[in-house]
Amino acid sequence: HCPDVQLKLIVALARFGGLRCPSEVLLLTWADVNWEHNRIRVPSPKTEHIEGKDSRMIPLFPELRPLLLEAFEQAEPGTQHVITRYRQRNSNLRTQLQRIIQRAGLQPWPKLFQNLRSTRETELAEQFPIHVVCKWIGNSQPVAVEHYLQLTDEHFERAVRGEPTTSAEAAQNAAQQSAEATRNGTNQNIEPIAQPSEDSGGFELVHADSKFCDNKKIPPRGVEPLFSD
Repeated sequence: HCPDVQLKLIVALARFGGLRCPSEVLLLTWADVNWEHNRIRVPSPKTEHIEGKDSRMIPLFPELRPLLLEAFEQAEPGTQHVITRYRQRNSNLRTQLQRIIQRAGLQPWPKLFQNLRSTRETELAEQFPIHVVCKWIGNSQPVAVEHYLQLTDEHFERAVRGEPTTSAEAAQNAAQQSAEATRNGTNQNIEPIAQPSEDSGGFELVHADSKFCDNKKIPPRGVEPLFSD
């Protein structure tokens, strides 16, 4: 229902790229799009006062590529910015998006563009570690948990079906099943390489195939801190 590729791309950059709109969307240039390495450099004026936070790198997500290619083909030679049509101060993107949503027969939601970012961060958190997702979206883990990550109906449905909701949980379940199989004697080719201590914090016993580890024990060490200084 967006009338042109530029408006489609504005919505897609917020919804699938997680860009802030209008600031980051309007600052994006064609020089920021690395077609060869499938990455996009996102200028970030909100955090540019912090050392090393003037921009961030995100993947060239498959949802963005066709729209970026279409906009690139339509761009005049020498065009710098990706978005060229809606740069005037009187271009109220929020009002235009609200009209598009109503034209699609849907009800506008609160904080239109911020919730597009929020939805994307919630989706990505289902597939990737949260520290990676926060790097892509450009916020901190506390901010993500407090203001961005959403509790959805699908989370309830997965819980009822007994399905993991994140890749981390899937990996944990696989490790637990492997440990259980070893305790039950169903896997004779796997043997423990480290014993849990009283200070293990409840971590499951980790196993590995002995032919890859040569029965070498992992030296004891503490858990790495979640945050650096």
